[in-house]
Order: sequence, then C-alpha cells, then structure tokens
Amino acid sequence: MKSEESLRTLIQGKLVSGVLPGQDCAKVLGGPSNGETCDACRDTVEKNQLVMECVGEHYPKTLQFHVRCFYIWDSERRTLGDEPACPSAPAE
Repeated sequence: MKSEESLRTLIQGKLVSGVLPGQDCAKVLGGPSNGETCDACRDTVEKNQLVMECVGEHYPKTLQFHVRCFYIWDSERRTLGDEPACPSAPAE
C-alpha cells in the first residue's frame, strides 16, 4: 500500500499535468468494487473494497477511485484550485 505522502505527490502531478481533472464531480457514487482500476494510483480496487465513482459532464468517462485516493484527489484539487471546501459563512 502506498503512503499518503506518495499518493498526494502522485495525484498532485496528475492534476498539474491534466491527467486527472480539477473540476468538481456532478455526482459521487460509492459501492462495492468489480475490480476497477483506480484513476489516481492505477492499482486495482479489489472486490472486497469500496469504489468511489465521480461523474461529471466534463469528464470523458466516469472516474473511479479507492476511497482513500478519492479523498486525497478531492483535497488536492481544491488546494491547487483554491476552491473552498464549503461555502463561507457571511461576515458579521
């Protein structure tokens, strides 16, 4: 299993190069794996694991991730794009 640091570095590189998109998903689905290949780390999502699927109109296909890889991708794309994780509360 890859370390979190090595996964972050790998995913950052894929975001910068455009291999992984930096846009938000229109829909996120999770469920049992059928042996898909993770779009982030390229390892197989084993059948005893959950797979996260990211659907977006701007993607040529549904992105598939290990749960861990999905959350790292989501965090890194927000960091690189400076996109807020949630709407800011109005200033008082």
